[in-house]
Amino acid sequence: MKQISKQNNFVYLFFSLVLFLFSSAVIVDFPGGVGDDVFSVVTILMIIVSLRSLKAERTWTKTVYALVAFLIFLTVLGKFFDHRFLAYPILLTLLIFFVGSFTSSVKQVLTVGDIDGNKIIGSLSLYLLLGLIWAVIYLLLMTIDPHSFSGLEVANWQQGFSRMVYYSFVTLTTLGYGDILPSTHVAEFFVYMEAIIGVFYMAIIVSSLISLRLSVMQDKRRDERQGK
Repeated sequence: MKQISKQNNFVYLFFSLVLFLFSSAVIVDFPGGVGDDVFSVVTILMIIVSLRSLKAERTWTKTVYALVAFLIFLTVLGKFFDHRFLAYPILLTLLIFFVGSFTSSVKQVLTVGDIDGNKIIGSLSLYLLLGLIWAVIYLLLMTIDPHSFSGLEVANWQQGFSRMVYYSFVTLTTLGYGDILPSTHVAEFFVYMEAIIGVFYMAIIVSSLISLRLSVMQDKRRDERQGK
């Protein structure tokens, strides 16, 4: 396996997120302790791989390791105390991680260097992180009020994660199949905010990448003229 560098770091981030999403879909076919335990392990591994791939600031690195330790503690605690209130700190931990990873990725994708394959994959990773952020928010709403969404019943957050991710990306891309619907005003607020940001993201990411590419080309031309 190649060493993680600025030329391939988003490849590792992207595939760790895809594996995380795939595992959330697979564990639904294995209800109970085994499926949930596997998903918890994959979640922790995804966080560690994502952290190493982003090569973030030291403060954020320490924060993520603290989140990983806290997540492991909550996962172990959940084996002895089957209480739905444990879902709140777990989901909040994931939300903090996804928001922090998105912020760190934006800085690396849109502010430095030329446009290459790694940055394109980085922009895809940003899109995945956006969908995951809203999926966790929706799961928090479902944990607070199980009737926040119609067309969806979840036994716990692990079993409902895949369906909520599906709904999140359907909303983010403004497809709107209608099989899952918000049933409260608060849920509706987050749904239309995600749809707005989804459209806004596509416009901003394309224009930003083009602007960054043009800026790099202008710098090269200026350097060439000065070299002559």
